[in-house]
Amino acid sequence: MARCQFAETYPRSAGIRACEWSRRLAASILNKMGRDAPFARSRRGRLRYAIVALVLAAAAVASAADYTLQIGQKAPPKETGESIRAVLQPKAIQLMNGDKAALEIWLRQEIPLKSKPASPKEALGAVGETTLMGVVAIQESLQDYKGNDIPKGTYTARLGLQPQDGDHLGTAEFPYFLVLIPADSDKELGGIDKFRPMVKASGKAIASGHPAVLSLRPADPGGKIPRLDEPAPEHNAIRLEVPGAAEGTKSPIVFDVVYRGKGHA
Repeated sequence: MARCQFAETYPRSAGIRACEWSRRLAASILNKMGRDAPFARSRRGRLRYAIVALVLAAAAVASAADYTLQIGQKAPPKETGESIRAVLQPKAIQLMNGDKAALEIWLRQEIPLKSKPASPKEALGAVGETTLMGVVAIQESLQDYKGNDIPKGTYTARLGLQPQDGDHLGTAEFPYFLVLIPADSDKELGGIDKFRPMVKASGKAIASGHPAVLSLRPADPGGKIPRLDEPAPEHNAIRLEVPGAAEGTKSPIVFDVVYRGKGHA
């Protein structure tokens, strides 16, 4: 079978991953077809099954392959408060769908840490809850990690920790999340410093009232960053790195932001 080839802005794009996944999907369906599909016993049935497999595979490849990553000098959105804009980097990390930005992220110049982490992969655990991580602009349809639709708009992104209770137990591999808050509800850098006001402000953007959350996954610092990644099955993410500071020393924070993927039911 021919290799999948896609033009990429960064290595190991979602297109390559989707192509590998689609080959496995087609092979699985065709294998099942020969074993236990009732209508696969006829030539017509086998042909229909094969067409379904190929259509699903092609759709998966087309969906993921459209996304690339770009970095450009761009001022943070004017909707954000002055004290927040002052701590953001003057560049946007853009998830591109064709020639249009689907998602834009402005990371903080430096994130304060509670203590010096043992490694970049452990640095998220040293970030205080409600700490501003950056600003996110959503330009096209996007669902959060709970499967809720997030309206287009500009949001502050603060660190949230998943509650350790029965409603959330086992729904995510890691407890770290970006909690998205409409920019007009979060104008001051230190304006939100408690969990409940943070999730209440975020819930205003979602029809269900649940906070809008994007999963964060600790990651290794190796390779080119930022880049597109697939950190887990059916999870597409952007790998990012931002400087952290604690005890007078700098410590890089490396993590994946999952822009496509859902938690366990």
